[in-house]
Amino acid sequence: MAPYLPLSSDQAVCGALPSIVPLPASTSSPHDQQRAGVVSMPRPPTLFMRIHKTAGEALAKQICDRLPAGSACPEPFEWQVRNLPPATLRRYSFFQGHISPAALSAAFPHLRVFTMLRAPRERLLSCFYYWKAGSKIASSAFFDAIAPLSLLEFLRSEEPIIRRVTWNVQARLLAGGQFGGADPLRQNVFGPWLAGRDLATEAIRAMDCFAFIGIAERYEISLRAAYALLDLGEPPPPERINVTAGRPASYQALLETPEIADALARLTEADQVVYEAACHRLT
Repeated sequence: MAPYLPLSSDQAVCGALPSIVPLPASTSSPHDQQRAGVVSMPRPPTLFMRIHKTAGEALAKQICDRLPAGSACPEPFEWQVRNLPPATLRRYSFFQGHISPAALSAAFPHLRVFTMLRAPRERLLSCFYYWKAGSKIASSAFFDAIAPLSLLEFLRSEEPIIRRVTWNVQARLLAGGQFGGADPLRQNVFGPWLAGRDLATEAIRAMDCFAFIGIAERYEISLRAAYALLDLGEPPPPERINVTAGRPASYQALLETPEIADALARLTEADQVVYEAACHRLT
């Protein structure tokens, strides 16, 4: 079957990205510099763009545990930082959450950005169970839409509020997509709605703009890369948090179910290409 068609109604949502600057990490940590009597330079503004269910919450926690007090913005959503004036945003040097670079462009013309990816089909399955659990305790336009859906209905849904969270989300965010600018749509990703092959090409081209792109399945390497970028010294042992209760112990049976496998393949065609390219780059 042919891949799902992208939504045309969101094509004009995304604006221009700020300049994403992958600056080299220092060869010594601030702790080493302080012991040596060297005054460290302020940390360049940095965004950890967290994509849903890519081990981002664990990585963000392990980073923020080591950052100087008050240096990390406490707001983790696109709609929240968009509502803050540039002067307030400039009080912080580190941002993390479901936030795209464009949300910070008014405050920071130049921004270091990194992110994490995950095997696309497993990520989408994890998202479904995570959001289904959320729909039992929270009500919003998105949660109300997903609450009655089975897994297959979720994967096949053509409703925009669902399709925005299922169709090649990782590739779209690398290529300039933005998280929803209002709380009820914070899980949604808007634009760019390119054909699958063109989207993969654009996302791979955009990889060079990121300081690094980590991989959930290579978490320890990704943790070390983040600590090196931010001059945080030797990283602690990896942590695993925010594991969805009620999810299957293994996704293998679902991945081998023909109808589910077909729906996943059509939703993640560009994501799979981009994920494989990112795995090849991460060392």
